Amino acid sequence: MKHARTAVTAKSGMLFLQKVVNSHGSIFRPVHQEDDVGIDGFIEPASKEEATGRLIAVQVKAGDSYLSAGADEFVVPIDEKHLTYWLNYMLPVVLMAYSPEQNIAAWVSVRDYVEHEAYHHRLPVRSIRIPIRRQLDLKAIDQMAELARARADERLLIKAADQCLSESPAERKSGFEILANHPDSRGLRITLMMARRLITDADVAMAKNALFVLGYGVGRLRWSWNPNNREERLQEFFAREVCRDLTAVEINRLLELCDHEHFHGPDALGERLFDVLGCRCEEADRVLEGVARDKAFPMVRRIHAAYLLCACDDDVCVERRSVMEADPELADLAAELFRVPSDPLE
Repeated sequence: MKHARTAVTAKSGMLFLQKVVNSHGSIFRPVHQEDDVGIDGFIEPASKEEATGRLIAVQVKAGDSYLSAGADEFVVPIDEKHLTYWLNYMLPVVLMAYSPEQNIAAWVSVRDYVEHEAYHHRLPVRSIRIPIRRQLDLKAIDQMAELARARADERLLIKAADQCLSESPAERKSGFEILANHPDSRGLRITLMMARRLITDADVAMAKNALFVLGYGVGRLRWSWNPNNREERLQEFFAREVCRDLTAVEINRLLELCDHEHFHGPDALGERLFDVLGCRCEEADRVLEGVARDKAFPMVRRIHAAYLLCACDDDVCVERRSVMEADPELADLAAELFRVPSDPLE
């Protein structure tokens, strides 16, 4: 009885995968061929000989024809039907390509690949390219376990968003820290909305974290590696919209939060404040002007207000130096500000 070569090739890919998974100490559950509609099997990563209860769906493509001419990557043609199925699947889906001749396999997360292509405006995806260096080995199974963990975290993120509305300061802080740092939620509109809500929180650390996140959203394109990315533009637009109703009280509070913060560089809280105040220019300028002139405020806050009025630009400050020095309400501020012209915070 003849056995189709394609069936043998396909089986070799599944055997390779099963061998690696077994060597890792994890569990591989193949899908019966008659039930295969785009998923060939499931990996349940194990940790310290204990099953985790989390799953990764796998599609296997075996054959030397998938190798590129330079044999440095696999190129797997993909149709829209299968791609849509994988992206909508309830579990993370991994595509594995295997070369029987070279006895080597490589893998990639389908969702991560498509999101990367979308970020670089390379849609629609007609094929998935997997570099040989992304070998399917024991380390790869550990990385897949992280994919499974991240997907399981979606339930955690819903709870975290709910905690942001809690009356408990500890719960608010915990919930927002998760939203702001988890890779699946830190750029979402719900996170930006929670940040807008929490910038006046009584907990100073909480409010500073919220200001940092909100400022990052408002100034997203200013620090982006890809300023033409549509998703980042939408995030920035939303962040700016939620900041357009900042009140004088809120602006004063945000300025106070930055009393002992730096104003230079993408990680400086002062830079985030500058971005946020740009959404409410007229009101912000009025408040900043008042603070700069009011000697009842700490000198550092008055200096920050003046610096923000100069658009955090040292050259602009120098241009306005004579005007400030000649103004009786600003002369003491100018003397302190230009004592250290490189950074008013030092």
